[in-house]
Amino acid sequence: LPIDRRMTYGAMRRAIIGLPVTVSSAILPDGLWGCYDDENHVILIDRRLTYAAKRCTLVHELTHWRHGDASCEHVARSREEHRARRETALTLIDPLHYGLLEQMYDGNSWNIAQELEVTQQVLGDFRQVMAERVSII
Repeated sequence: LPIDRRMTYGAMRRAIIGLPVTVSSAILPDGLWGCYDDENHVILIDRRLTYAAKRCTLVHELTHWRHGDASCEHVARSREEHRARRETALTLIDPLHYGLLEQMYDGNSWNIAQELEVTQQVLGDFRQVMAERVSII
């Protein structure tokens, strides 16, 4: 994908204009932040979200698009959803920057997420990935 963690939501939207996927904003049903429809190659993002949440949702749904995952029916515990959450966290959070912020904010997840411009969920997913990597070593 032509995006990286330093980009704002607007910069990400501009960077993907040439890709064969359409991104639109809409008012989605409560609790649904974003959705990818593989049949039509369309990503919908709830327009009521904060820019940090839109940014995270865009990367998450682009991950579903890139892998050709099924349309809008992501079950929270499905393999595709787990992969999208992991890849989103690893795309948006630099481990070295995270480590610095972890020390600077004494582990305060709200402050760290604000600084990284990610949601609490993405931060939590990143922490889970890092914990799994440490347990493997």
